[in-house]
Amino acid sequence: VLFAGGIHDERSAAMAVAAAAPLAERGARIGVLMGTAYLFTEEAVAAGAVTPRFQRAALECADTVLLHTAPGHATRCADTPYARTFEETRQRLARGGTEPREMWEELERLNLGRLRIASKGLRRGESAELEAVDEERQYADGLFMLGQAATLRGGTTTVAALHGQVTEGATRLLERRAAELAAADAGERACGPAADPLDVAIVGMACAYPGAPDLAAFWAQVLAGRDAVTEVPAERWDPALYYDTDPARAGERTPSRWGGFLDPVPFDALAHGIPPSSLAGIEPVQLLALEISARALRDAGYGKQREFDRSRTSVVFGAEAGTELAGAYGLRALHPAYLGELPPALDEQLPRLTEDSFPGILANVIAGRVANRLDLGGANCTVDAACASSLAALDLACRQLRDGDSDMVLCGGADVHNGINDYLLFASVRALSPGGRCRPFDSAADGIALGEGVGALVLKRLADAERDGDRVYAVIKAVGASSDGRSLGLTAPRPEGQRRALERAYARAGVSPSEVGLVEAHGTGTVVGDSTELGVLSAVFTEAGAGVGSCALGSVKSQLGHTKCAAGLAGLIKAARAVHTGVRPPTLHIDRPNPAWQAETSPFAFDTEARPWAVPVERRIAGVSAFGFGGTNYHAVLAGYAGAQEPEQGREDWPAELFCFRGEDRRAAGRAMARLAARLEENDAAGRPWALRDLAAEACAGGS
Repeated sequence: VLFAGGIHDERSAAMAVAAAAPLAERGARIGVLMGTAYLFTEEAVAAGAVTPRFQRAALECADTVLLHTAPGHATRCADTPYARTFEETRQRLARGGTEPREMWEELERLNLGRLRIASKGLRRGESAELEAVDEERQYADGLFMLGQAATLRGGTTTVAALHGQVTEGATRLLERRAAELAAADAGERACGPAADPLDVAIVGMACAYPGAPDLAAFWAQVLAGRDAVTEVPAERWDPALYYDTDPARAGERTPSRWGGFLDPVPFDALAHGIPPSSLAGIEPVQLLALEISARALRDAGYGKQREFDRSRTSVVFGAEAGTELAGAYGLRALHPAYLGELPPALDEQLPRLTEDSFPGILANVIAGRVANRLDLGGANCTVDAACASSLAALDLACRQLRDGDSDMVLCGGADVHNGINDYLLFASVRALSPGGRCRPFDSAADGIALGEGVGALVLKRLADAERDGDRVYAVIKAVGASSDGRSLGLTAPRPEGQRRALERAYARAGVSPSEVGLVEAHGTGTVVGDSTELGVLSAVFTEAGAGVGSCALGSVKSQLGHTKCAAGLAGLIKAARAVHTGVRPPTLHIDRPNPAWQAETSPFAFDTEARPWAVPVERRIAGVSAFGFGGTNYHAVLAGYAGAQEPEQGREDWPAELFCFRGEDRRAAGRAMARLAARLEENDAAGRPWALRDLAAEACAGGS
């Protein structure tokens, strides 16, 4: 068996040895073929195999190209003037409609004698005799045939030295590498798992959360410290029927009539290839996930104008089943068994099953519809880890990239479970705040306010993102996961489980908690949950040597409510924007911190307003937690990207803009103002799709 192609030094020969080992054990005789490597030997020039100019071309070679003459016929050579002439000729013939066979013959004739010019400096003259050419003509007209290995060598050698490299040198390299691996394995057994960062780039983001219909509005809301929790809208459920503060009725009634609710999100069904007549049979969470996923791809620069390998793009969403639409179908199906035939009024009100209904309520179709409508051919699945679902989706998405199964992943979290059934379920476990506010890490915290939302990320391997010139918001270094194991109950947090998730995340990231400047906590505002999480975080960070008050601690739930399956991603998007912009966002409703926090000793501080994160971007490191019922714990570690261009400002839109008007006279300027007033009315009527800055730019650009 002969191995050929790229063998030129110790490492390449060692790779061939490793590949050949199973064959050698079975008695096969192994050999190698080398070509390009010999071009760098002194003997190649001394013996006249090639001229000095050919060897210099090999030494100067920074890249190679393939010259295609016919299907299956290609020649690899240095990227020289002749190589470019060949390609221009090939394209000209193709554009001119030359028959394939005629084109192949002409390209072969063009190549004829070019290798002799390059290697010997000889060409056949008009008299058919060989004649010498000068080095300038040799380089311009010659075909310098060599392999890609030429780009990896930078100096000449001898045949003896080359043979030593690929024999004894390869053996020494393998022995040295085996010793290093053995030492590393011994160290790992002694010291625990070695750092193995994921290095997954976040190249696109999109979201819709309470009070924030898009990514820019979400970040602006976070920085402004606005609380989006409101009283329940009348169209969702009726507080007069279900609101009651009597603890004895918890589960039959709800002690809270507040929450974070999504504003209407525009959705163009036809643009997504969905017949409008089908919408009534599709759970809105599927449509929201599709819309936000499409936005995330556009944010990453992969809209309709930029091609990418859709067959290797996966979709992973965190979500749960049990939608309001499914409940309505269930009521229609079960009513006759319990109460007889449906009354006409109820029969008219409840939805009827159609061919769209079954897929329209399935949780797995949240991801499936995204993959279907966006024509993505990688894996697609929906994962349910309760309130940790979106970080569980992140974990699976990163594994898809790490294992090489996907080149891009759309990772999302979606939750619109803010119906009355959800309120009653949370009320039954005494989790809701009677005051209607999430107050994470405040001594007056008394429970959660429910929220809803959808978020999506576009993820790529960092090396691929760098290669493709993608904008990188942040780099995911690791995701740590754990279970609580056996404990007193399925809904109570357990410190040991949370600690395991944190320790695994930071060990894999190769990051000490003492380096972290921001923690976006699970932080639900429940008494037991907050004190448990704060105690675990404080212990882990203090043991790592974190300085007093060195890390900002907060929770976006203080502004949105608990968005459940979408909560982890809300925190991750907040942390990624903080890392990217260099702004540490505030956390709300902390008047008197939880007693588990001590200002004199705690590694954490609570920022009540946005502050500069004045460290180099690569040192902006954040941790994000999400925990779910059933004892599931996730913690993600992300860091700034050193190659990122610093944003000019911390937010994309400002609450005020300067409007400038110009005209030949006062009347012309007045007409410009009138046009702006009409445009503002149009913008308000359409839900403000145009940013204030764009309207200001339009006004400034307009003349009389």
